[in-house]
Amino acid sequence: MAKRVTFVNTNQIKPAIAPIAFDYLSAPMERAGFELDLLDLCFSDDCEAAIAAHCRTAAPDYWGVTLRNTDDVYFSSGYSFLDRIREIVALLRRARAVPVVMGGAGYSVMPEKLLAYLDADFGIVREGEFSFPELLTCLEEGRSFTHIPGVVYRDTAGVRATPLAPNACGPLASIGPHKRELVDNPHYFAKGGQIGIETKRGCNRSCIYCVEPLIKGRTVRMREPDDVVAEMASLEERGVNVFHINDSEFNLSVAHPLALCAAIIRHGLAGKIQWYAYGMPRPFPDELAAAMKAAGCVGMNFGVDTASETMLKILRRTFSAHDIEHAVNTAKRHGLEHIIELLFGAPGETQETARETIEFIKRVDPERVSVTVGLRIFPGTELEQMIRREGLHVGNPNLHGHIEGNDHLLHPVFYLPTALGPDPQQFIADLIGNDRRFFGTNASLFNYNANDALVEAIAQGERGAYWSILNRIEKRFEAAHDARGCHRTSAAGGDADRAPIEVVPIEQSA
Repeated sequence: MAKRVTFVNTNQIKPAIAPIAFDYLSAPMERAGFELDLLDLCFSDDCEAAIAAHCRTAAPDYWGVTLRNTDDVYFSSGYSFLDRIREIVALLRRARAVPVVMGGAGYSVMPEKLLAYLDADFGIVREGEFSFPELLTCLEEGRSFTHIPGVVYRDTAGVRATPLAPNACGPLASIGPHKRELVDNPHYFAKGGQIGIETKRGCNRSCIYCVEPLIKGRTVRMREPDDVVAEMASLEERGVNVFHINDSEFNLSVAHPLALCAAIIRHGLAGKIQWYAYGMPRPFPDELAAAMKAAGCVGMNFGVDTASETMLKILRRTFSAHDIEHAVNTAKRHGLEHIIELLFGAPGETQETARETIEFIKRVDPERVSVTVGLRIFPGTELEQMIRREGLHVGNPNLHGHIEGNDHLLHPVFYLPTALGPDPQQFIADLIGNDRRFFGTNASLFNYNANDALVEAIAQGERGAYWSILNRIEKRFEAAHDARGCHRTSAAGGDADRAPIEVVPIEQSA
């Protein structure tokens, strides 16, 4: 008799984000002979009741629990999701005492510490299409699983992990197209305004703060463009027609994005779907921008962090301020919505480097700009190493958040140097002034966690990347108030002639 695995979605961020991993895992798990179902707690007000109800109709042999984000990566709140997820794991155990296997993007950042903290039995680091079914098969057959890369487990010595290298990540082409049928994607589309899709995995860049290489590996692996388009077409037939490409960077190369755009056009989807992507300012040639526009791309999110050449070097970014200007101008030429994401507060940041960045971005004149102040320090990053050399302790004035007793960095700790002055947020706000290209006024409006303004806009029919929806909200609000000659107040309340701080793209975070 086939063993049953119940996937458990613990992510309750609003607007709702569909758990793409469960759809991607379903085919290899079924091929390995496992029966699957989904306990989706995203929309549940009572997790204990939802778990009990599930166990009345299903008898899982394994719980497969996802941890998408450890926290909201937001300096002002520093809100951690871990205690709530630990409670969910305990509820699952009480409802049915079978092995709990953890996975997900957030889990892969600090897997051994999280397994212990959450009191789970096993964990899968990075992608699970290859390792998860093999682990469960070994458990069912009573065989050793220590040959499987990226398995976290317990033994008499404590929590241990099998090594990831050298074959931690398999070829994506062998997975084939995904049916996307386990998760109720049309419901998530109605509640979240977009559905994620991957065209590649991995990131070969070395940004000092970023966890993407920890989550997806440094080897970039491409999916077959026709497989991606088949996945899009399957979802479009069910009413899902706005996508967000979840690649670490869409344009790590030019050839693969061009091939994807050509496949979208060739299969007749260009007039039926819209999509958004994260990207770098280089490479972004006219040929690529034109192809993206023709294939239904609406907008591009350029995570540039800074325009200071000094800070670009410190952050290990592989482009220049000139490349940022080129990308903005290219997006404008081809009618692509675009946003520039800035990040202030890395080691070496000063008032002068911050001023240099703001002045440059104002001159370049992008459509919209978002601002984050303060860097969340994640284990395994170069930023962590830098801060440990500087001193990871409560006496370090550059550190903020949950510092004492948190040497493992499970809970949010942020770096924000004193060189930015006694009130860095106010300093950045003063530099921005009343520039309407910088989002709104109320910083809480732009955290993509429990964002009531976004939830309401999506309920009223808005679709797209969250920054694009917020852009439309603000434009309509500004137009209405300007037409009436009113003093501007933001849609979230407050004086709209003051710019916000900390526009945090949690959809990109761990």
